[in-house]
Amino acid sequence: MDSWDYGGGIINRKVLTTLLLILSLTLSLNAVTAATTNQTHTDDKTQGNQINTSTTTTNTSSTRYEGTPDTGTSSTVSAAGSALAAGSSDVIKVLIYSGTGASTNCVNGVKTALASANSNNLVSGVTFSYATSSTLTSTILSGYDLLVMPGGSGGSVYLNTISKSVIQNFVKNGGGYLGICAGAYAAAAHTDGYYDGWGIAPHVYAKAVSYEGKLNMTITSTGAQVLNRSGTITISHYNGAAMYLTSSSAKIFATYADSKTGYKGYADIVGDFYGNGRTVLIGSHPELSPQYPDIIANLIVWATSTSTSNNSNTGTKVTISQVVSAASTVKNYYDKNSRLPNYVTINSTQISMAKFLYLLTTATKSLGSGSSTSTSINVKSVNAPSSASGTYKSGSIAKSAYLTYAQNIINFINSNGRAPNYVTTSLGKISYTKMIYMYTKILTYYKTYSKLPNTVQMTA
Repeated sequence: MDSWDYGGGIINRKVLTTLLLILSLTLSLNAVTAATTNQTHTDDKTQGNQINTSTTTTNTSSTRYEGTPDTGTSSTVSAAGSALAAGSSDVIKVLIYSGTGASTNCVNGVKTALASANSNNLVSGVTFSYATSSTLTSTILSGYDLLVMPGGSGGSVYLNTISKSVIQNFVKNGGGYLGICAGAYAAAAHTDGYYDGWGIAPHVYAKAVSYEGKLNMTITSTGAQVLNRSGTITISHYNGAAMYLTSSSAKIFATYADSKTGYKGYADIVGDFYGNGRTVLIGSHPELSPQYPDIIANLIVWATSTSTSNNSNTGTKVTISQVVSAASTVKNYYDKNSRLPNYVTINSTQISMAKFLYLLTTATKSLGSGSSTSTSINVKSVNAPSSASGTYKSGSIAKSAYLTYAQNIINFINSNGRAPNYVTTSLGKISYTKMIYMYTKILTYYKTYSKLPNTVQMTA
């Protein structure tokens, strides 16, 4: 019988073999247990951020759809989420309605489009978390940045089953809205010959369309700036609205390029403003086949980019002291939620993040030049960036440098009327979101120590 001496005594080979076999089985069992535990954790969490997990039921049976035909009459859909991209600078929280009248195909199409936007990084610096709900209340909506009303059995079904005031208050208070097909009919000011909608797209009127199939859609020059694509594409359509505007304050992002709807040249995708929020209405179905996740993602970014309608607070004056105080509020919000708020209130005025960037950089530059905190700054008309992006490495930025970058940002806003997509620094291109965060850090330091910091640390 063979044996080995390991310095601690003689070990029989059969005994050793048995011990090794037991150890191997134990490790295998532990590996299976660990894998199961990790999978459960991933389903419940999104990189440590809890996703709402109320179970929802969808009933979508109907003989005619202003959305899309369904594969079944009912189903149970649990709240969905998507793993967030590592290092993302902004997370947009999306709620997809899945209750009475909503098409399961459309709900699932939006979810897969957002999952694709995340996995393929279709909007640089932005990721989407999302969930479904069969009911809509102010409390439920308060946890989200944007509501998606998908295609379904008709806009009138939504109007008859969902509280008008809940939807209006959500958007009016800064929430975003994306309505597809039936969701567009419900949100428009009026559908000719049928009914008044919720009116959260107050300058958009709709024509009822009866056409199901593929058609051509042309992206406008305005739409190209939002969608980051141009030209004419083929897209699915199931009786969705053909829209027209009653005010130039609303935007047309795409039009019907052929006569299949009976309304060639009418709008297929529009954007409008309601209170402090933005709405996007789509007649066709970019979430179905052929699917355009980039269109869905970029429209959501536009709808959640600002809370201020028509620059109504332009001309208001605020003091540097008030900007400093607001900077601390926004920094604390970002530290807690890993994203910027839709707006910040200064002296009872709601200021969009694009306008706040101008105030932040102007206040920083003024303090660097020796101005007092009682100095006033005009609230300037500033649009959101066209396509926020940028990558940089971690490191510190000296006071002289961040004062120069502040002036560069101010010059860009004055020349272009919008916030820059990024600012070029010694660390690389710092995106719109992170540049706002950087200047809130600088002014929060000032609030505490009554002086600007010698350096500001930025983590990629």
